[in-house]
Amino acid sequence: MQHNIPLLSEITLPDIYEGLDNGLFTSVDLVNAYLARIQEVDHEYNSVIQTSSNALRIAQSLDAERQNRGSRGPLHGLPILLKDNIPTLDCTETTCGSLALLGCKPPDEAVVVTGLRKAGAVILGKANMAEWAGFRSTNGCSGWSPRGGQMTGIFWPGMKSSGSSTGSAIATALGLCFAAVGTETCYSITAPAEKCGIIGFKPSRDVLPSEGIIYASQRQDTVGLLTRTVDDAVLMCMELVPQCGNQLTERQLQIIQHTQATGPSLDLTGIRIGIPRGLRETQDIPACKQEAFEGVIQKLKVAGAQIVNFWNLKGAKEFEGLSQAERHIVLDTDMKIAINAYLGSLTVNPKDINTLYDLIGFLKICPEEEFSKWNVEALERAQATHPSHELYQRMLKRDIYFAGEGGIRGALDRYNCDVLLIPTLSVTMQTFAARAGSPVMSVPMGVFPEETAIERDPKNGMVTAAPGIPFSGFVFGRVGRDEDVLKVGYVFEQLTMVRNQLKPYLEPQKEIEDVKEPTPMDPLTTVSEENMEGT
Repeated sequence: MQHNIPLLSEITLPDIYEGLDNGLFTSVDLVNAYLARIQEVDHEYNSVIQTSSNALRIAQSLDAERQNRGSRGPLHGLPILLKDNIPTLDCTETTCGSLALLGCKPPDEAVVVTGLRKAGAVILGKANMAEWAGFRSTNGCSGWSPRGGQMTGIFWPGMKSSGSSTGSAIATALGLCFAAVGTETCYSITAPAEKCGIIGFKPSRDVLPSEGIIYASQRQDTVGLLTRTVDDAVLMCMELVPQCGNQLTERQLQIIQHTQATGPSLDLTGIRIGIPRGLRETQDIPACKQEAFEGVIQKLKVAGAQIVNFWNLKGAKEFEGLSQAERHIVLDTDMKIAINAYLGSLTVNPKDINTLYDLIGFLKICPEEEFSKWNVEALERAQATHPSHELYQRMLKRDIYFAGEGGIRGALDRYNCDVLLIPTLSVTMQTFAARAGSPVMSVPMGVFPEETAIERDPKNGMVTAAPGIPFSGFVFGRVGRDEDVLKVGYVFEQLTMVRNQLKPYLEPQKEIEDVKEPTPMDPLTTVSEENMEGT
């Protein structure tokens, strides 16, 4: 029986698992195809900051292991990109997009990388990111780093792609990798996923461990996934969580076992979805977004969900009325602590940059860092903080309220809901989720129509709205109840299938069949269980 290999922009995790298991292609074929696609189009988008020179060798070893000892599981031989703030001890750099960290080495890899290696994934390389997770400047350098250049969205020339897991989202959407692992401080995964028309899933904090990443805030930063389908995000989480040393809850295991036995269900009977209608950021959205959102709500109702409309989250008005200093102080202080800690931990530090103060000085004098164009005011704001400052201590206490009674958990409790759903990226909601460490998913909801007038970001001139650019709905859940977000997100995705409408203006054409070659493998060539490079 002849098997057709799906296009790399559409291939799913089950497709790859079946193809590898049945010998339709190898991990080496996958790596070669992704590298060819990167070479083909990424000069336009700048989504990949560095590919691994060891990826093909590791893929060959994993192919031999599959042949000799069988598969480790669904991620065996799967090429994955990592955001450039997720350290590896291999041939790739980890720089947060900055020239300041070139040549530096931390003492350990990030824990999630060890989990990926144990699962048999191939680290294809590092994805470009907004420098210092987008917290360097105040004057609009969205999706830019001096190492990787300016990233642009894939649906309109000069399109803003958002950040800071920008490259991870672009590469996943274009099929330059199967999926990517990113990090989110506050909408750093979900915002670029929206612009790329893919799934951005930020789980509850430390479902996927964050230890070892370059933090912007150890209090907030969460490791998450960028995939093309919700089902792939579910399957990757199922595999990675135990490999990273965590355990799924009994309820999660029951849902997973039921799903594996019966297949994903479009039945939302018993699920209550809250719609906060009074958020300031949802009051003046384009008509096409509002129309698409109301259409999604009707589809979810038909699937059995109960829709609960209410006006607002208890703490939203207070948060929206905060001064900029009050909003920023906790993250700014946490950032100074985190950067100083990471720089102080390096085992190799060729530029002798040991503190945030040193970093700011370097950014100002290194020509390639373009200080004359992009300021460092966000980092300078962080440098001016101290944990003993009264404002920091006061806002820490308010954050407990925003993370609980005044935020998402409080609304879920008051209205007896499982998730909340909104039609646009809301800084208020995303901040509440970040403070709480609760799960968020962005799901493609619609596409700007042909008559859309082109709009640009006044800070950088990049296109923010144009015909064919996608937009998302956002699902928020309760800490530790990620399965509710995944379930609603899956049904949302399946009932809309927006990805079928999306067309990048420059697409890679290379496919697996174009690079397939008979590759003789030494049956004795294997890798250790951890598949650890350079350690």
